[in-house]
Amino acid sequence: MTETAPLFVAQEALCYYPVSTIYDSCPRFLFYAMLLASCATRWTGWLVDVFLGAAATYAGTAAFQSFILVASPAKRPDPGRVDIPYISSATQKNDIRLSSDNFPALATNTDYVTVQPAALELDADAILAIVVTGYLVFLPLQCWSRILSHGRARTLLFSLWNVLMLAGAICALVYWPTLERTPTQYMFCYPDLPPYDQTINDGWESSWKTSTWNESVWSIFSNATKFNQLGDLCYNTCFNTSQILRQQTTLSSQVVASGDDQQGDGTFWSRVIYSKSYIYTLIALCFVLNFLLMIFKLIPYNSRIRYIQPVAIWRERREIYGDLKSKFWRAVAASKPQNTNHEVQNEQHKIKLSNTWRHIRPLLGIEFLKTWLDFIIDVAILVGLLFSIIISPLTVIAFVIWIEWYIRNDGPSQESPQQVGQWSYLLSIGLLLISAAILKLKYRLASQKELDYELDETRRHLEELQKIRTEKFGHSCGPTDFNV
Repeated sequence: MTETAPLFVAQEALCYYPVSTIYDSCPRFLFYAMLLASCATRWTGWLVDVFLGAAATYAGTAAFQSFILVASPAKRPDPGRVDIPYISSATQKNDIRLSSDNFPALATNTDYVTVQPAALELDADAILAIVVTGYLVFLPLQCWSRILSHGRARTLLFSLWNVLMLAGAICALVYWPTLERTPTQYMFCYPDLPPYDQTINDGWESSWKTSTWNESVWSIFSNATKFNQLGDLCYNTCFNTSQILRQQTTLSSQVVASGDDQQGDGTFWSRVIYSKSYIYTLIALCFVLNFLLMIFKLIPYNSRIRYIQPVAIWRERREIYGDLKSKFWRAVAASKPQNTNHEVQNEQHKIKLSNTWRHIRPLLGIEFLKTWLDFIIDVAILVGLLFSIIISPLTVIAFVIWIEWYIRNDGPSQESPQQVGQWSYLLSIGLLLISAAILKLKYRLASQKELDYELDETRRHLEELQKIRTEKFGHSCGPTDFNV
């Protein structure tokens, strides 16, 4: 033990706002399950509307929060220097009070630390998981599913949701790196009073902050009466921070344990999991492939490859192969010189010039460009669709595993699955499914009077549609043109 104990010590701390209840593990995994159910039941109509509507609403909330976080970043005060008693590494090893068990991340071998109060917004991790996963699922669904993209209104609605998810994903990806740039936080403690592992405080009184952080810290630990009024074992400067959309009482401070900053163990899989470049590459590749498919879907090009029905490609594989083969040979034939009558030139250079032009002329024709363009576009659609079918699910699975592993390192959830804030979302979806199923059976449960009323309403609705069609297109349809 040292002869003279330091007045106070500086211990590294982690200040953060924990993941909100709405983004906790149970609602988040329920969101993943609804996305999976939307893909599995996309041909059912009413059932996919329930799953997809609930998932889109949940992801939309996360997207709007990402907009707010980017638009209103937390303001940080200017950094300030705080002089601390010098403690060497040898002193910490020899002094039982300063052992790594009591102070695992003690500031040693320095006589000052730089203080800039800040806190991590851990909602950013959950928001990134939700909006990126939503976009990676919504975009391929719009590209592949004929049912979900049937009708202009549904296509417009789906496109708006995709734009919202894309904007939310961009904002989340922009905001997320700011967490890594959060300055190191410190808590100042008496050497005889080691800190708690986790502390929650709703902020210090303004009187605790004097002119500078250095003066504030020294005035607290130099005055026992003032320290006793602190109401805590240590003085955390980060408790003076605030965050938009957050209550001050949710801010937590945690002791940084030794080795927390060591990410990965050097093995191949740890590097794959920890490195963002692999995941970002998959996301970019998935986006490019599906975006190109959307472009092909919008341009007026008729192809035998029904890329909005991937299952039909396998059923029609022989016809598709035959069509590609015929287009290829037509393109090859268009590239060959045509047999035309031309005069035989006596001069040798004129004969060579004529033969050269005879081979080049087909390459400059419209027929050559059209046939090769048809073949190349069909091949691009087929290859892009096949790669999209393989890469899109792989990207979603890889991203979810990676981001959930990352969120798991943020610490335990605020609530357990038994608490109402977690299972209430599952119950809400269950009640919504029951309600939708009952409404789906409304005609089978209806009385004769109710059915007659529905028939009258359907006839009136049919007349309104016919009137709208006549006003828009100037063609009147007879009653037999509609199947009621």
